Amino acid sequence: MKIQKPSYNASTRLYTCELTDGFRLKTSYEDGVSKDLYNTGDVIDSLIQPIIQGTAGWFTKPLTHEWLKPRIRLTIPTGDVPSEFEGTAEFIADKLLISKDEFVFVMATGEMKKSEKVVIEFQEEELPAKVTRLQKSDVLKAREKAAKALFRAEMLTQEYIRQRGGEDTDWEDDEEDMEDL
Repeated sequence: MKIQKPSYNASTRLYTCELTDGFRLKTSYEDGVSKDLYNTGDVIDSLIQPIIQGTAGWFTKPLTHEWLKPRIRLTIPTGDVPSEFEGTAEFIADKLLISKDEFVFVMATGEMKKSEKVVIEFQEEELPAKVTRLQKSDVLKAREKAAKALFRAEMLTQEYIRQRGGEDTDWEDDEEDMEDL
């Protein structure tokens, strides 16, 4: 990320810096609700050094880690995501607004990918005549929700394994131990 030279707006008392190669945040959505794939505290920690380096010489007193950390904010345009969206949305740091009290990263909406429809085939059994269409609809909705949960669990497992460098998960060993009983 490169912070461009600021322009000052006297009416708002803000310096605006365009960002080149801004950082990206990815968020998954289920039923229009965000399931953040990042930890905001970790993101803020990772921004401190680039701000200090990118603004060197701009301030009469050099910025410090301790002074800067509580003043960094992110504005993420979650309103750009449709209410029933399911998938992942990427947000890209576009600008840095600097005031005497805050350093605000303004994010722009990047790529949005809809999740593939998860379908698990269930063998249809003959239903008794007394089952209503509403009951059948409820069953189908519950099955779809279960399929999504299984898919999400598999995605989280793969991410966990990827972060650990391809090692087996702790609970796989536990399952094998249980089979021996």
